[in-house]
Amino acid sequence: EPTEDEILEYAKWLGMDPDEDKALFWIAREGLKAPLPENWKPCKTGDDEIYYFNFATGESVWDHPCDEYYRNLFKDEKDRLIEKEEAKVKKEKDKKQKK
Repeated sequence: EPTEDEILEYAKWLGMDPDEDKALFWIAREGLKAPLPENWKPCKTGDDEIYYFNFATGESVWDHPCDEYYRNLFKDEKDRLIEKEEAKVKKEKDKKQKK
């Protein structure tokens, strides 16, 4: 299980605001626990830097192959929460105007 510090660091890396987006930290926790997709393996450079290599395609990347998925998931979930909050505010505003 990732530590709170690891979750916070990854959440920031994904673009989350530590105060504003705490409700979405589950995405960071899930991302840290995500297994590598099939055919991907972590490798080290001569300088001990980690990169990921796909042995089926020959592709290599510096970031975990699932990072983009979790970054997009965060954006989608944040947009969904914003839309939900805007709808709530509109509903309350409409309710007040009817009085």
